[in-house]
Amino acid sequence: MKITRGLPKSGMKLKKGTNNPLFYICLLFSFFCCTGLVHFNSFPTKKLYGVWQYRAIYKNGISVLTPDEADTMVLDRRQSRFHYKINSLRKDLGGTFKVKTVPADSSPFEKALEFHYQNKSIRTFNIMLLSDSLIIREGNTTFHYRRKKP
Repeated sequence: MKITRGLPKSGMKLKKGTNNPLFYICLLFSFFCCTGLVHFNSFPTKKLYGVWQYRAIYKNGISVLTPDEADTMVLDRRQSRFHYKINSLRKDLGGTFKVKTVPADSSPFEKALEFHYQNKSIRTFNIMLLSDSLIIREGNTTFHYRRKKP
Protein backbone atom coordinates (compact mmCIF):
# COMPACT_ATOMS: atom_id res chain seq x y z
CA MET A 1 0.00 0.00 0.00
CA LYS A 2 1.35 3.37 -1.06
CA ILE A 3 0.70 6.44 1.14
CA THR A 4 0.74 9.78 -0.62
CA ARG A 5 0.76 13.22 0.90
CA GLY A 6 -1.64 16.00 -0.09
CA LEU A 7 -5.17 16.11 -1.36
CA PRO A 8 -6.49 13.47 -3.72
CA LYS A 9 -6.72 14.58 -7.32
CA SER A 10 -10.24 14.95 -8.61
CA GLY A 11 -9.24 15.25 -12.20
CA MET A 12 -10.60 18.81 -12.29
CA LYS A 13 -8.24 21.74 -12.48
CA LEU A 14 -9.08 25.39 -12.00
CA LYS A 15 -7.63 27.74 -14.51
CA LYS A 16 -5.44 30.41 -13.00
CA GLY A 17 -5.64 34.17 -13.52
CA THR A 18 -7.83 35.86 -16.09
CA ASN A 19 -8.50 32.64 -18.02
CA ASN A 20 -10.76 31.45 -15.18
CA PRO A 21 -14.49 32.05 -15.96
CA LEU A 22 -15.11 32.50 -12.23
CA PHE A 23 -12.84 35.58 -12.36
CA TYR A 24 -15.11 37.18 -14.98
CA ILE A 25 -18.28 36.32 -13.07
CA CYS A 26 -16.89 37.98 -9.91
CA LEU A 27 -15.74 40.98 -11.92
CA LEU A 28 -19.15 41.37 -13.57
CA PHE A 29 -20.97 41.03 -10.23
CA SER A 30 -18.69 43.67 -8.66
CA PHE A 31 -19.40 46.04 -11.55
CA PHE A 32 -23.18 45.69 -11.19
CA CYS A 33 -23.02 46.18 -7.41
CA CYS A 34 -20.84 49.29 -7.68
CA THR A 35 -22.97 50.91 -10.37
CA GLY A 36 -26.22 50.21 -8.54
CA LEU A 37 -27.60 47.89 -11.21
CA VAL A 38 -27.92 45.23 -8.52
CA HIS A 39 -29.73 46.74 -5.56
CA PHE A 40 -30.06 45.00 -2.22
CA ASN A 41 -33.08 46.23 -0.33
CA SER A 42 -31.62 47.69 2.85
CA PHE A 43 -34.84 49.32 4.02
CA PRO A 44 -35.82 47.90 7.44
CA THR A 45 -39.59 47.89 6.87
CA LYS A 46 -40.50 46.15 10.14
CA LYS A 47 -38.86 48.94 12.16
CA LEU A 48 -41.21 51.50 10.60
CA TYR A 49 -44.39 50.33 12.32
CA GLY A 50 -45.47 51.09 15.87
CA VAL A 51 -45.80 54.12 18.12
CA TRP A 52 -43.42 57.03 17.62
CA GLN A 53 -42.98 59.92 20.02
CA TYR A 54 -42.22 63.37 18.63
CA ARG A 55 -38.81 64.73 19.60
CA ALA A 56 -38.80 67.88 17.46
CA ILE A 57 -40.05 69.56 14.32
CA TYR A 58 -37.69 71.81 12.37
CA LYS A 59 -38.55 74.21 9.56
CA ASN A 60 -35.55 75.58 7.65
CA GLY A 61 -33.37 74.22 10.46
CA ILE A 62 -35.20 76.20 13.15
CA SER A 63 -37.12 74.37 15.88
CA VAL A 64 -40.86 75.05 15.67
CA LEU A 65 -41.99 72.56 18.32
CA THR A 66 -40.92 71.31 21.70
CA PRO A 67 -43.25 68.33 22.05
CA ASP A 68 -44.65 66.79 25.22
CA GLU A 69 -45.03 63.09 26.14
CA ALA A 70 -48.52 62.85 24.60
CA ASP A 71 -47.38 63.96 21.12
CA THR A 72 -47.22 60.72 19.16
CA MET A 73 -47.65 59.16 15.74
CA VAL A 74 -48.90 55.60 15.22
CA LEU A 75 -48.19 53.59 12.07
CA ASP A 76 -50.38 50.48 12.05
CA ARG A 77 -49.00 47.83 9.71
CA ARG A 78 -52.06 45.56 9.61
CA GLN A 79 -54.54 48.21 8.54
CA SER A 80 -52.09 50.60 6.83
CA ARG A 81 -53.45 53.36 9.03
CA PHE A 82 -51.71 56.29 10.66
CA HIS A 83 -52.72 58.67 13.38
CA TYR A 84 -50.83 61.54 14.94
CA LYS A 85 -51.56 63.94 17.72
CA ILE A 86 -49.67 67.13 18.60
CA ASN A 87 -51.41 68.87 21.49
CA SER A 88 -49.57 72.20 21.31
CA LEU A 89 -50.44 72.58 17.60
CA ARG A 90 -53.99 71.27 18.10
CA LYS A 91 -53.38 68.55 15.51
CA ASP A 92 -55.23 65.26 15.77
CA LEU A 93 -55.27 63.67 12.31
CA GLY A 94 -55.30 60.26 10.71
CA GLY A 95 -55.98 58.23 7.61
CA THR A 96 -54.23 55.55 5.59
CA PHE A 97 -50.64 55.38 4.41
CA LYS A 98 -48.39 53.47 2.08
CA VAL A 99 -44.65 53.18 1.69
CA LYS A 100 -43.64 54.25 -1.79
CA THR A 101 -40.43 54.36 -3.78
CA VAL A 102 -38.90 57.78 -4.49
CA PRO A 103 -35.70 58.91 -6.27
CA ALA A 104 -32.39 58.43 -4.45
CA ASP A 105 -31.87 62.19 -4.16
CA SER A 106 -35.10 62.42 -2.11
CA SER A 107 -34.34 59.74 0.49
CA PRO A 108 -31.25 57.68 1.31
CA PHE A 109 -33.56 54.63 1.47
CA GLU A 110 -35.41 55.64 -1.73
CA LYS A 111 -38.61 55.36 0.36
CA ALA A 112 -41.32 57.75 1.50
CA LEU A 113 -44.50 57.62 3.53
CA GLU A 114 -47.52 58.75 1.56
CA PHE A 115 -50.30 59.84 3.95
CA HIS A 116 -53.87 59.83 2.65
CA TYR A 117 -55.84 61.98 5.09
CA GLN A 118 -59.54 61.59 5.83
CA ASN A 119 -60.19 64.97 4.19
CA LYS A 120 -58.81 63.47 0.92
CA SER A 121 -55.51 65.41 0.96
CA ILE A 122 -52.27 63.51 0.29
CA ARG A 123 -48.84 64.36 1.69
CA THR A 124 -45.52 62.66 1.02
CA PHE A 125 -42.79 62.45 3.67
CA ASN A 126 -39.35 61.24 2.57
CA ILE A 127 -37.75 58.83 5.05
CA MET A 128 -34.34 60.22 6.00
CA LEU A 129 -33.48 57.99 9.00
CA LEU A 130 -34.96 54.79 10.37
CA SER A 131 -33.57 53.01 13.43
CA ASP A 132 -34.72 53.56 17.00
CA SER A 133 -35.23 57.08 15.70
CA LEU A 134 -37.27 58.18 12.69
CA ILE A 135 -36.75 61.34 10.67
CA ILE A 136 -39.09 62.20 7.83
CA ARG A 137 -38.95 65.27 5.61
CA GLU A 138 -41.57 67.19 3.69
CA GLY A 139 -40.05 70.06 1.76
CA ASN A 140 -37.95 72.10 4.20
CA THR A 141 -39.63 70.67 7.31
CA THR A 142 -38.25 67.67 9.19
CA PHE A 143 -40.07 65.63 11.80
CA HIS A 144 -37.95 63.84 14.41
CA TYR A 145 -39.28 60.88 16.42
CA ARG A 146 -38.06 58.21 18.78
CA ARG A 147 -39.74 54.86 19.28
CA LYS A 148 -42.11 55.06 22.22
CA LYS A 149 -41.31 52.53 24.89
CA PRO A 150 -44.25 50.45 26.14
